Amino acid sequence: MASPNLIRWGGLAALLAGAFYIVEAAAAPFLEDYHWAFHALDAPAHALLAVGLVGLYLWQRRQGPFGWLGTVGVILIVTASVLITLGGLVIAFMDGVLGTEAEVLNDIVHPLELVVMMGAVLFGMATMRVNVLPSGGALLIMIGALVYFGIKIVGVGPDWLISVAVAIVGAGWVWLGQALWSESAESVQQLKRVR
Repeated sequence: MASPNLIRWGGLAALLAGAFYIVEAAAAPFLEDYHWAFHALDAPAHALLAVGLVGLYLWQRRQGPFGWLGTVGVILIVTASVLITLGGLVIAFMDGVLGTEAEVLNDIVHPLELVVMMGAVLFGMATMRVNVLPSGGALLIMIGALVYFGIKIVGVGPDWLISVAVAIVGAGWVWLGQALWSESAESVQQLKRVR
């Protein structure tokens, strides 16, 4: 059984990941010529998301069956987020410090965002079904991810709408992370009282 503190810190990590997503969305139009700066924001967002998602997943599994849909979503998000974090750090170092472009790595890292968004839709659906964390946060994640898909794959809407979609997803992660941080804090206090 997972430690309540591990789950609680996962909530904080998800909240911070969402905040990074929102900052990244606001800064993205100004960083088009500075790939290293974009990846310097993107890498911590995905690192925190990978950690936060583990906490969100463990909390919901502890409350009842989370199902295969949510599990697949978690695996997709965590795997892609770890790869995006590692790739983003290398890109930020190569572009920002060494002054060399990492186009090939950039072409590998950016499509992984679609994997994260696909996992976010699955995770959001499972979260709404389990109904342990706020459904509104899960709905924001799903809406933002679907808008992102629509723009990236189908080509519906202007490019600036991508930043709006990322901010919506970020708001969803903030909402779920804050709910988990608060909820698990109460559980930790209850466990301390029982002991």
